[in-house]
Amino acid sequence: MSNYYITIFSIASIITSGLFLTSQILPSTSNKVAQEAKNPSNLDLATNVQPENRAILANSQKNQWQQQLTTLQQDLKKYQKNGDIEQEIRTLNTIVISYTELNEYSKALEYLQLAQTKLNQSNLSAEKKSFIEPELLITLGTIYADQGNYPQVLEITRKIAEIQNIRIGSLGSGIGDVERTPEKKPAQPDVRKDAYSLYLIATTQQKRGKNGEALRTAEEALKMLRTVQEKEGEQEVTKFINSLRQQL
Repeated sequence: MSNYYITIFSIASIITSGLFLTSQILPSTSNKVAQEAKNPSNLDLATNVQPENRAILANSQKNQWQQQLTTLQQDLKKYQKNGDIEQEIRTLNTIVISYTELNEYSKALEYLQLAQTKLNQSNLSAEKKSFIEPELLITLGTIYADQGNYPQVLEITRKIAEIQNIRIGSLGSGIGDVERTPEKKPAQPDVRKDAYSLYLIATTQQKRGKNGEALRTAEEALKMLRTVQEKEGEQEVTKFINSLRQQL
């Protein structure tokens, strides 16, 4: 995958690394996971973990997420009382992440919708909104990926990239330009780019302990790579798929 893989990583990592950056609410595991996520060569590390140990780890992490939800709900009430809308929205997003890791997707979407509504109705500056909106989109993309809704996932990765490009473009001409509506230029689908985005999302799902979801996402990426005869990519993703199957 080499050069093309490296190029795509900078784009796809917007969504694949976002969960790790936000999930520092679990300090006992997040730092190690985040470091591993930065190194694509570590794709099969979990292969050496015994099934019983994986089960113990998964149960421990589940308990941590549940405990964290209690703390987050307390924080949410505090920010609502103080009128700190920015922290309220960010806390709502972290609650969404917690429910997502617990596979409680209906609850996750409920809180995510609330966070999006509050962001849209807030009087936060365009600059702050341009940072918070991608965070909410990353979380939504994570939910869609876990559920196998890949067209929506890819649409979100493109939207996040567009927001990032607008923000970068505003640095040279003043932050006020963030408020401008960019010219709408329909993005032409790039099958290779989309396939590698899904592949990287699959590696993230594996590191989150969601091997079944990771396998499904990787298989979708492989189908796409085969349509464009990306042989090097096919070999890399096939290796990853085989390692996942050994873990299931």
